[in-house]
Amino acid sequence: MKISKICFLILTVFFLAAFFQQTPTVQAKTIELRLAHMFPVGTPSDKHIKEWADKVAEESKGELKIRIFPSNTLISAPEMYDGVVKGAADLGFAWRYKPTNYTVGVLFPFLLTAPDTVTAGKVYDDIWEKFPEMMAKEWEDVKTLYLEPTMPVYLFSRKPLHSMEDMKGQQIRVPSKELADMVKGLGGTPAFMSTADFIVGLDKGTVDGGTGLFAIIPDFKLGGKIKYVVNISLGNSTPLMLIMNKKSFSNLPPNLQNVLEKSMEWARADSKKYWSSFYDDCVDYSKKNNIELINLPAAEKKKWLDVINGVRKQAGLDLDKQGYPGTELIKFIDERIEYYGKQ
Repeated sequence: MKISKICFLILTVFFLAAFFQQTPTVQAKTIELRLAHMFPVGTPSDKHIKEWADKVAEESKGELKIRIFPSNTLISAPEMYDGVVKGAADLGFAWRYKPTNYTVGVLFPFLLTAPDTVTAGKVYDDIWEKFPEMMAKEWEDVKTLYLEPTMPVYLFSRKPLHSMEDMKGQQIRVPSKELADMVKGLGGTPAFMSTADFIVGLDKGTVDGGTGLFAIIPDFKLGGKIKYVVNISLGNSTPLMLIMNKKSFSNLPPNLQNVLEKSMEWARADSKKYWSSFYDDCVDYSKKNNIELINLPAAEKKKWLDVINGVRKQAGLDLDKQGYPGTELIKFIDERIEYYGKQ
């Protein structure tokens, strides 16, 4: 009798083992998100977002995959914010260009004149803390994963610009009214166009130079097309955005939402790191391609800064008229930049 029970137990264990061996392991379904961005393949920004996507895949144990569409292939840069809101992509990585519902943010290139990327990021965070409702209102249509300032805006040219006198007769590409005001104040003639049209304009000779991030020069291989960079900041770029469609985010299970949220600590830190080091890369590229960085004499630099700060002051007054604390905002920015400069 004992032998029969032992045999029965052995057979039971055998059949259970065989059953579980044949039963397929249930794996979590992989969710794929589409990410559109504006940067050329191989640029630091492209590498940054790919590395972030790989980290998300790893931290989600393969449950979350981000498929990347670079170089404006899915959504063009000017349409990125609206495209993500409408669901043309789940995620968007670019600058926000259109002023629609972005009254304060679109002026940040002229308001936020921090000397470097790290300081700009600190001041931007301070602004969110000081004016939370005003800032959040401009991003209410999307899930903001991160917003990080990048680097200063410079003036590029074919001809040497050592003074405001040299700016006379120069057709200079600008992407905004405020930069147009700066160019006019400095003596040049502004020409409104996108970065892509600017490159074409340089090839055709229809523009003499342009305004933009220093990064444009190596990103778009402007060696041979641009000869000079005036080494004075016209302001900082509007913050680089990594945003997500609200429905796409809410449709994710809580564990994957948590993966995305936690990944932002690395993403923000890496953004600051690569934009800070990118300045040195831009200098190296310029030297290798015989692009000269022009440092203005002190007296001439003061003239340029007077024009730049005059446009900033006017931008603040324009915001005041629209019911925003524009003048207060500029004063706060200047105070915070001075504070961090003393640390």
